[in-house]
Amino acid sequence: MIIYLIRHGETEWNNKFLFQGHSDTELNKNGENQAKRIGKYFKDKKIDVILSSDLRRAYKTAEKIKKEIKFKGEIIKSKLLRERNYSSLEGKDYNLFFSREKFDGEKDKEFFARLKKIFKNILNKYKYKNVLVVTHGGVVRAFISFALNLKEYKRIRIYNASISEIFYDEKKNFTFVPGLNSLCHLSKKDREKVKLHIKGI
Repeated sequence: MIIYLIRHGETEWNNKFLFQGHSDTELNKNGENQAKRIGKYFKDKKIDVILSSDLRRAYKTAEKIKKEIKFKGEIIKSKLLRERNYSSLEGKDYNLFFSREKFDGEKDKEFFARLKKIFKNILNKYKYKNVLVVTHGGVVRAFISFALNLKEYKRIRIYNASISEIFYDEKKNFTFVPGLNSLCHLSKKDREKVKLHIKGI
């Protein structure tokens, strides 16, 4: 089983280094082009299932991938695949996270419990299938951390429109990470721009 983890394409809030969380922001033009390029990368790969966060920036990315690969099934949307809820920080600059007196958003324990539930569900429900998951940076970081049994997921940074992979050996009940944060499908110019977005929480 292979789980392909896709972070959504670029939004204007990404360019401005603003928290998005549960805010339903849209892809910008560049983000739409990135989504098409992701789709072209997967044209010759076998995809059995497409899952997506229900937020527009992820779902629109999934739709463009689906169109490019001519996927016949439906995109399965899930609120469980949403980014962390940053509450009053949403729409605000990243730097405010460090100067805040109290964080009123989704705590680590809540965030991980939500994602652990859907991660285990994907492993159990889609055994021996290739699953493409279109979601958010925090979700990809958490899934990679689960697969590698890492304690500190914030040490990982995930680029916009990047592709990561988790391989699940069903017989051994063991997960590997053969690919992380790939941008090979993007243009050289876009790869350099995307890397500027590494700033974050």
